[in-house]
Amino acid sequence: MKPLVVLLLAGGDSPERDVSLSSSRGIAKALRDAGHRVLVADPAQPRVTPTEYDDAIFDGAAIGVEPPRVVGDVTQARAAFVRMLAARDDWDFDLVFNGLHGGAGENGTLQAVLDYLGIPYTGSGAAASALAMDKQRSKIVAAAAGVPVPEGLHIERSALAAGTLEQQVRETLGLPVIVKPNAQGSSVGLTLVHSFAELDAAARKAFGADESILIERYIEGREITQAIVEGAPDLPLLEIKPKSGLYDYAHKYQAGGSEYLVPAPVDAKIAREVLASSKRAFAALGLSIYTRFDYRLDPQGRHYLLEANTLPGMTATSLVPKAAAAVGISYTELCDRIVRESLARFRS
Repeated sequence: MKPLVVLLLAGGDSPERDVSLSSSRGIAKALRDAGHRVLVADPAQPRVTPTEYDDAIFDGAAIGVEPPRVVGDVTQARAAFVRMLAARDDWDFDLVFNGLHGGAGENGTLQAVLDYLGIPYTGSGAAASALAMDKQRSKIVAAAAGVPVPEGLHIERSALAAGTLEQQVRETLGLPVIVKPNAQGSSVGLTLVHSFAELDAAARKAFGADESILIERYIEGREITQAIVEGAPDLPLLEIKPKSGLYDYAHKYQAGGSEYLVPAPVDAKIAREVLASSKRAFAALGLSIYTRFDYRLDPQGRHYLLEANTLPGMTATSLVPKAAAAVGISYTELCDRIVRESLARFRS
């Protein structure tokens, strides 16, 4: 098949910037191994011309214990980046591989810009990306499609200021609860709350990453995830076992923080039920190309959808590549498949 010229977007200005750089470095190598020409660009550094010589972008990239803080006004950098995309005739490419995570790169904003400019890109479209990034709205849609979701409250900052947060949680959910931003990934701003004395601090932490937050009843049990990749065989369920505590940002990205079991050691009936829920959610949310769905599995074997990740981590050892490898799809083949399936969607 004809090699392509791919513009890989890496980094960006969200709190998941480090995750994006780590994923994108692997994606760049995989696509080059598949025979494609890869240009790399960082939307947060629009003065760096897209280049095959990407040391300036990837050198020193590493994922720390905490997500990086986004400081300053990013508007000018974003505007300069859009102008660079609009001048694509100066350095032509076939499509954009969206290696960003979180923020404007995942919430439909970038996808809408690319649609407006007529530029093909990988992953879900603008409307589906925006819906999936909004945990509250995506839960409503998934639940309407028959997918089990945990009980939860969508909270605006005014509830914290009015001092009514504890009352709302007492009357509806009880403890323990998970407090998290409504539209962030990688467990940024997430806290497991066991006492009401911890609730306000957890809410302030989550509000530090988003304008609204989600408080969900904590599901005791196991952490599982299901990937959907269009054009590929059904991928196996994967179980995540943090070495200690909650599967938070540090446990996700620090070496040795968690153990991953694929296929997950669950009853075949449960695996079929989770796969069916994932396919229903994929269709109901209007997703395309690839997505990872995260669940909690309680001691009775009941699963509950936590969120849909339209741009999941894509290092060679990330969860979607692990699941793909279990059915014989190499990391290089997976990245190549994402590119070709995405391009075919725009050409159909």
